[in-house]
Amino acid sequence: MTFDDPDLQGQILEMFAVQIEEFRRGLHETMGSAALCAFLHRFKGSARGVGAFALGEALEQAEREAATGALPLLVTVESCLAEVSADLTELQNS
Repeated sequence: MTFDDPDLQGQILEMFAVQIEEFRRGLHETMGSAALCAFLHRFKGSARGVGAFALGEALEQAEREAATGALPLLVTVESCLAEVSADLTELQNS
């Protein structure tokens, strides 16, 4: 997807880091199970697109829970977000 272009890879990861912060803010503002499902679904695609597969799986599980009308437990999502954020910081500093 990036044709092994390190500059392009860096730009994509920077954009994803911004998306993580937007996701965190939006997650606490999203009301209703349908809106929450759509919100989780959009970010799931972004996560998988950059290779954050564990985060994508956690988002998919939360999306399934929200689809039933239940408030999903987001502990796993938050844990994966922390790990991905740490990884992104490490990559940006190297």
